[in-house]
Amino acid sequence: MYIEHRQYTFHPGKQPQWIEAFGSHGFPASVRTLGAPSFGTFTVEVGTINRFVFMRGWDDIDTRDAGLAAREADPQWAEFKKLSAGCIMSQEVKFLKPTAFSPIQSAKGFAFRREIGGTGMVVDHRTYDFHPGKMPLWLKAYEEIGLPIQKRLLGQLLMFGVTEIGPINQVVFCWLYEGFGDRDRRRAAMAADPQWQEFMRKVGEMGALKQQTVMALKPTAFSVVK
Repeated sequence: MYIEHRQYTFHPGKQPQWIEAFGSHGFPASVRTLGAPSFGTFTVEVGTINRFVFMRGWDDIDTRDAGLAAREADPQWAEFKKLSAGCIMSQEVKFLKPTAFSPIQSAKGFAFRREIGGTGMVVDHRTYDFHPGKMPLWLKAYEEIGLPIQKRLLGQLLMFGVTEIGPINQVVFCWLYEGFGDRDRRRAAMAADPQWQEFMRKVGEMGALKQQTVMALKPTAFSVVK
């Protein structure tokens, strides 16, 4: 199974035009023709702004070309391209493989179930880059020690994937919160937890992490994750 992770960066002032066109034309055409469920569509609230982040899933990656061809022939998709022309400045695509502990394991039958309270949502989107050869040990420690602590103290884990095609030695994952205040309170409680402190000491001694990048995302009105 592959998670296709895409980031589109817009020319300043063009994001609203593109989002409106995608919500009314591009997204419905994609859902109808691709055969790959959406795992959420978001805009960047904090981080590199004027950016749209979205994910979709492929159980059989060999069906991707046929799905893209079907969408390309769709009249609604053609209209979307007209409505959104000239908005995008750059695009980034990478393929992720879900880890064994990722909540998303299959595209088939995916239906998001909200486990956090409230009605709002902030997505804590994280990209961790590792020194070569160090990622497997960090992932093992995280699955066995770090993740159980976070499940107890943080929000809802949406997905956790390792980059298969794109920048390697990299993981991408998303935690969901009710809002920024909810995130801050939960992460403060985690930082004060003795078990978490011991986990941080353990992974710190590995010298595995090279860089950490965090973005705060907000779901679009048409996102299936919200």
